[in-house]
Amino acid sequence: MHVMQEYILRRIFYTLVTLFGVATILFCVFRIMPGDPTAQVISPALDEVAQARLKEAYGLDKPILVQYVLYLKNLVVLNWGRSFTSSREVFDILAYRFWNTIFLMAAAMCFVLVIGTGLGMFMAWRRGGLLDTGGTVVALIFQSAPPFVTGLLLLIVLSYRLDLFPTGGMTTPGVTVGQGLAVFFTADFFHHLVLPTITVALYYFATPMLIMRDSMLEVMGSDFIELAKAKGLAPHQVMIKHAARNALLAVVTVSSLMIGFAIGGQVLVESVFSWPGMGQFMVEAASSHDYPVAQATFIVLAALVIFLNLLSDISYCYMDPRIKMGKEAKGQIRQPFNRPDRIHENH
Repeated sequence: MHVMQEYILRRIFYTLVTLFGVATILFCVFRIMPGDPTAQVISPALDEVAQARLKEAYGLDKPILVQYVLYLKNLVVLNWGRSFTSSREVFDILAYRFWNTIFLMAAAMCFVLVIGTGLGMFMAWRRGGLLDTGGTVVALIFQSAPPFVTGLLLLIVLSYRLDLFPTGGMTTPGVTVGQGLAVFFTADFFHHLVLPTITVALYYFATPMLIMRDSMLEVMGSDFIELAKAKGLAPHQVMIKHAARNALLAVVTVSSLMIGFAIGGQVLVESVFSWPGMGQFMVEAASSHDYPVAQATFIVLAALVIFLNLLSDISYCYMDPRIKMGKEAKGQIRQPFNRPDRIHENH
């Protein structure tokens, strides 16, 4: 089997083991938490026979080990039970909330990665200039401000004072927005999306920008960059095809971690803008002791972060041929793919 395929299979195996560990931890945590998780549906006022029937219906009458096996089985088949508060299927509830969070995060992260990486590249190429100094200061200011503070300031100025954007929610009450995924492709939805997207983007903007800048500065001191300049290549070719191509690997490495932190921090942003996403819903479920919903939400968010790390690991290997993944090549690194003696092969 090819070395690349072996590596991908090994990473997938590690991902599954990690998911298993997260699911096990959540199973234990929600059963050692104080309070009775069934108090929402099994009233102490009921007679013992009725309480026993309800516990049997929820599978709470079985031994803890049997509950654990059924819990893992139900996770695999996406049978996450019913909400204690609404009696609706947990999967149906989260399916709606999941896409709300995904669209918000996708909009913010695309803006952050594309614009931030591009600015970091130009800042390194014009090191010490106005763009480099000003961009660094502004990015660090927004990174030091918590997202809920930035979100509240945007609401006060752009919504309450200037009345340019809605004050919250995902759609305007009374406006027809269609059914299913059609709601995400309406002008009303994008109007509501602007402020939460800007709030998330401003907080995480500095990460890819400064990492790209520092990585570019390191790469630009390499011999193959000097040789590319000496061979008479255009400045934009040297910057993009040689310097940025190598420096981009550092951004890919950190992007999955950044997105993971952003997903975990969605709770604050969704609460400020009343965005009906998974972060806000998870807090509501935990505070109301709706454990099936809270447990499933934690699992979905953890699986999303773990899956993004898997994609990052796999994409890194395809982007960086310097890395040898075989057991016999541990610690060995090939030469950069734009090394001096191969520059003429790319042109």
